[in-house]
Amino acid sequence: MENLQPYPAKNTIRIIVALYILYGLILMIETFDFLEMLHTKPKDHHPTYDLVNVIFYQMEMIICFVCAFSFIILISTKQSVTTWLFTTILLLLFRASSVYYLYFYETEERWVPFIYKEANDFSTLFRRTFVPAQLILNSIAIIALSKNYFQNRKVTKNNLP
Repeated sequence: MENLQPYPAKNTIRIIVALYILYGLILMIETFDFLEMLHTKPKDHHPTYDLVNVIFYQMEMIICFVCAFSFIILISTKQSVTTWLFTTILLLLFRASSVYYLYFYETEERWVPFIYKEANDFSTLFRRTFVPAQLILNSIAIIALSKNYFQNRKVTKNNLP
């Protein structure tokens, strides 16, 4: 991370890590809540979901933690700007494709459970806040890293004999 000259990229990546971890923890709390409702059903209450539906939450939670820990590993080790740029691009593509699959991709054969798309008002609020923020900040980090990458390439080219 010492190779990153512009601090906005470094700070943006730290914010991205915080967003991924915070959203992952929110998903964990929701998962516990859904599992508790399945385990001990209140009287006269029948959940409209089952354990398979809760796995959607668990998968997105795992994806968030994997992305966060990938960035944490990059922050903890000395990497070149090139490694930072391509890893950030790869994680953005991975997260964007998972968001597309979980939220927008629908066919007649595949059904995304109701609890996943509109579980409750807080769930929808967090989802509409954190998911776009993760993707937007990841894009901003890529722009900052690419500027740094091309500046380093230009300096390297000018220093060649």
